[in-house]
Amino acid sequence: MIRQLSDRAGVRGASPGLRHAAAASLLAAAAAFGGASAHADTLGGAGTNTIYAGVAALQNHASLGDLHGLNTPPGLNLDIGNATTLGLGFVHNVTDRWSVELALGAPPTVHTNAKGANWALLGIAPGTRIADVDVLSPTVFMNWHPLSTRSRWDPFVGLGVNYTRFANTKALTPLTNALGPTELSLSDSWGPAAHVGLTYHINQRWSVVGTVAIADVKSTLTVTSYSPAAVTPRIVTSQSSTDINFHPVIYTLAVGYSF
Repeated sequence: MIRQLSDRAGVRGASPGLRHAAAASLLAAAAAFGGASAHADTLGGAGTNTIYAGVAALQNHASLGDLHGLNTPPGLNLDIGNATTLGLGFVHNVTDRWSVELALGAPPTVHTNAKGANWALLGIAPGTRIADVDVLSPTVFMNWHPLSTRSRWDPFVGLGVNYTRFANTKALTPLTNALGPTELSLSDSWGPAAHVGLTYHINQRWSVVGTVAIADVKSTLTVTSYSPAAVTPRIVTSQSSTDINFHPVIYTLAVGYSF
């Protein structure tokens, strides 16, 4: 077979040394091609697990009505801020085309500012930061990979379920100075989520991934203020609430390690 290939390559009748050199070249090329194919086969694939860490940028495009309730002036609204945090995740390739992903992250602190001219009635200038909250938002995705998880360039789309819990809510000094001791609460949220992403496999162990995700996150905010008098039970001086649809968009850029 090698001699036939050598003859077709134009070395029929050449010296034995030339024929051997041609054969050796063909064998080397075949070995190189086979090695490259074997290396490609080690990228991703069914059963592969990947952990990743990177930067996650949360952008809220919140919509909400004015606060309303007991002793609450009209026209008080809120501006929900954005945040950047550490993005974390775990991916398991179920097959070459499908994977399951758990997207996590260090809970970012979201700042909230007063919005609306009537905040001045309470002695708070519009735009003043009045509250902070930490956002815990794990999401589970089922991802589809149209080019296979073994592709060096591996785009994917995913649908999933998001759970959001709001913790460490804090009424800041401008709000407590205006209203007295104040407590904030936000209800938990369950909702659908979706994302698109692209993974570049550097080698069988390391990769870089970028994603853009959206989720349906809705919550009811309740603001309760009390008299500063040290009496029991505490005297409620005002209470207001509003429903918030956060419309979050999360951009993530991370480095992954597969095993």
